[in-house]
Amino acid sequence: MATADELLDRFPHLLFSSFRNRMLLGNVPAETVQRVLEPLLADFYEVMLRLPSNLQTDFENILRIYPDVGERFGLRPKPPIMESLQRLARRLPGAEPDERAEKLEFDIAAEAQQGLETAKKSFFTEGQGFFVTDRGNPVYLEFICSEGNDFVTFGYKPSIFEIEIYICGSYTSTLSPSRPERNIPVAGFLEILMKCVQGVDIKIIEPAI
Repeated sequence: MATADELLDRFPHLLFSSFRNRMLLGNVPAETVQRVLEPLLADFYEVMLRLPSNLQTDFENILRIYPDVGERFGLRPKPPIMESLQRLARRLPGAEPDERAEKLEFDIAAEAQQGLETAKKSFFTEGQGFFVTDRGNPVYLEFICSEGNDFVTFGYKPSIFEIEIYICGSYTSTLSPSRPERNIPVAGFLEILMKCVQGVDIKIIEPAI
């Protein structure tokens, strides 16, 4: 039986093959997808952090297409973090309506968080993404924001070194092994998003020791 490292080496070929296209189209039975990806899903974050960015995106999208496969391993992929932050920015007072953005919001709303929308238009926004720090280290970043809370929560993996998050050039938060999750006041966070006039940009910096 192939080891996890051997499967990881073969994974790029797997995702670039016709089988990858069939998975992305949802044309492969979930049982087959689970069988093929099981050794990688068992150590999802370590595997993802070792993949190039284009394969990370493919892997995430496959799990969004087959949510039941991910759930068997305790995984529930969130929407792409950049799109989720753009969606949140559009809720700011004075935000201009955008037909393309509204279509994107509808598509995102069709995912798992749709069930949390209420008749009062309360919202629940979350996102995840994989980045490379200024020192070349891969990192997984996620955030959660829900209406009625006074803060936005950011978290990251692997929590083995300190990082600083910059959104649209503005310092946003510091996460560290001792504080892998951090709450940010909503008011201050929305002020940062208001600066993202050209779209959301995220940079992850490892502060000098």
